[in-house]
Amino acid sequence: GQQCDVALVWAPPPGALSDCANLRGIIMQGQGVDHMMRDETVPRSVPLVRLVDPDMSNALSHWAILCALDFWRDADHYRTAQADRRWDPRPQRPATGGQVGILGTGAIGSVIARRFAALGFSVRGFARSERHIEGVEMFAGGDQLAAFADGLDIVVSVLPLTPDTTGIINADFLARMSAGAFVINGGRGPQIVDDDLLAALDSGHIGGAALDVFAVEPLPQDHRYWTHPSVRVWPHVAAQTNADTAADQVAAAIISMMDGQVPANMVDWSRGY
Repeated sequence: GQQCDVALVWAPPPGALSDCANLRGIIMQGQGVDHMMRDETVPRSVPLVRLVDPDMSNALSHWAILCALDFWRDADHYRTAQADRRWDPRPQRPATGGQVGILGTGAIGSVIARRFAALGFSVRGFARSERHIEGVEMFAGGDQLAAFADGLDIVVSVLPLTPDTTGIINADFLARMSAGAFVINGGRGPQIVDDDLLAALDSGHIGGAALDVFAVEPLPQDHRYWTHPSVRVWPHVAAQTNADTAADQVAAAIISMMDGQVPANMVDWSRGY
C-alpha cells in the first residue's frame, strides 16, 4: 500500500484511498462530502473532515444575496429595457418584509439567514434539529417543512446532500411558495426535482431560479435550464475554496490527526455530513 497518513482530497476516484495502509484521516477541500459517502472503499473508521471556512460562508452569502436582490429589484427587466433603450419603470416590491427561507442553517446557512434579516427580510430557517438564530423563525424536522415553505417569496438551499434532503424542493414545496417566488440552490443539485421546478417555472407560479449546482455537472448541453428565460445557470462557483484561509484549518486538522485527537468539523458518517 501507499505510505499516506493524511489524505487531502476533493473528488478522488472511487477506491483511490483503499491502498493507503496507514491512513489516519481524510480532509476534504470543500464543504460537501456526499461523493465520499458513496465510496464504499473508504473505511468508516477513518476520521473524515470537511472544510468549514468563514471565507466560503462569506462568499456563498454574497452570491445568495446577489441572486435574491437581482430578482427582488427586477434587474432582468431593466437590463432588457436598457438594451432596447426603453424607459420602463415598474412597481417596486416592498423593501421590508419579504419572506426568505434558508434550507440548512449550519455554518453557511446561519450566516446567510442573519444577513437577509439585516437587509429587512422576514427570515425563516429550516434544520434537521432544533436550533436558535437571533431574528430568524426556525423550523426543524420533516414534519415542519410544509409550514416552512408556506408563502415563501424566496428560498435558498445550502443543505448537504443526504437521503432526507434529496428531492426536498419538489412540486408540493414549490406549490406552497408564494406566486412568482424565486428559488436559489447553492446546496446540491439532487435537492431539486428538476421536472417539478421546470413545470412551476413554465406555469409562472415560480418566477425564477438561480442554480449553482446540478444533478450532473457540468450541466449537459441539452438541459432545459440553459435556455429557460427564468433560470440563471452558475457553474458551481458560488463559493470556491480560498487557499489562504483554508490552509490554517487544514494544518490544524493534520496536527490533530497525527496526535490522535478528534479534529474539528469531523463528519458523522451516519448523518452524512
